[in-house]
Amino acid sequence: MRRIFHSLVLAAAACPALLIISAPPAGAIPVFARKYGFNCTMCHSNFPRLNDFGARYRKNGYRLPGRENEEKTVLESPTPLALRTSAGYNYDKFHNSADPAVRQFQLNGLDLVSGGLVNSDAGYIFVYTPMITGSRGVAAQDGVLEMANIVFSGLGSTWLNVRAGRFEPAYAAPSVKRQLMVSPFEIYDFTFAGGAPFSETREGVELSGYGRSGMSYAAGWLNSAGPAGATQTSSDFYARVEKVFGEGEGQTAGQRIGLTGYSGRARPDITLPPSGRRDFRRAGVDASLNYRSFNLSLQYMNGKDDKVLWGRTADLNFTGGFAELNWLPSTSLVYFARFDTVNAARSVSGDISRLTLGGRYYPADNMALHPEYSARKQKGPAGEVTENFFTVRMDYAF
Repeated sequence: MRRIFHSLVLAAAACPALLIISAPPAGAIPVFARKYGFNCTMCHSNFPRLNDFGARYRKNGYRLPGRENEEKTVLESPTPLALRTSAGYNYDKFHNSADPAVRQFQLNGLDLVSGGLVNSDAGYIFVYTPMITGSRGVAAQDGVLEMANIVFSGLGSTWLNVRAGRFEPAYAAPSVKRQLMVSPFEIYDFTFAGGAPFSETREGVELSGYGRSGMSYAAGWLNSAGPAGATQTSSDFYARVEKVFGEGEGQTAGQRIGLTGYSGRARPDITLPPSGRRDFRRAGVDASLNYRSFNLSLQYMNGKDDKVLWGRTADLNFTGGFAELNWLPSTSLVYFARFDTVNAARSVSGDISRLTLGGRYYPADNMALHPEYSARKQKGPAGEVTENFFTVRMDYAF
């Protein structure tokens, strides 16, 4: 505990030296902001993390709450296309691992993004990452259609909305795709060989709804969780309910509590027929708590996987989660700290822990200076493996 306390103190002292405190006037932000002439801070407390208005906008099918009749489709708006990329210095060193160390300036990837309304009740989002061959100073990237989905909103009431295609399912709360940090959520990435982790987007259909009471739900039907290359079968189901207490959506105001359940079936080997699928389960509770300019995000998850998925003689039971604290002293500055943990059998992966510290400074709405440090430890079958990761990068969206 003393070591963690000293790390937090050092980070608090170092971040102001890395982040400039004053910000110039805000600029435009891509796709949705260009459509309305808004600034980034309309929907983001600190991009890519949504604020309460941004969460309501997404929940409302990419329509302004209360102004649905004034909306324009993509044919009536500016070209709905944006680019996102990141570049900077990366340091990634491992101990007792065959993974190579990284110590260089790198371009960290490129996203092509489009979104908007097809008609007054149907919106879409499209994210494509083009294939990039790794080279000196350029991180490799697979060509992936990360998201391509359409959402039909308010089918009779706010309690029935339908999203179909490839999307980020509602069981990941907080959102992996809109998190502030580079370091992954360990519990969301923990899965059997070839399985689809919670951090990935998935193909399927999702029903969702919400009311004025602060209650909301989501339920989905997805393709099997893998392995990649196997003929997928739509056999995975999930459900989520949440309640917000007070004004807001639990992002920057109000207090949000959520429950998630997931039931899936997957083949441990691509050569097995569909009849060889095995069961796995996930159940979790999460919370997003706000006090003034602080937000505390909590996740606890329990999992049970069939023994065959891990090549074991007994089923695997594991637990894990994270606690993330964000401090937003202004719309141009945010500090963050997160502790991740996974507890599993040592013969599989052993216990995993990660401590991440850093911040983001926004010289403009569509630009962020991002320093981050992360220390990871895993006590697995090969002994203790440690990783020290550090990055200073600039994120762009234009």
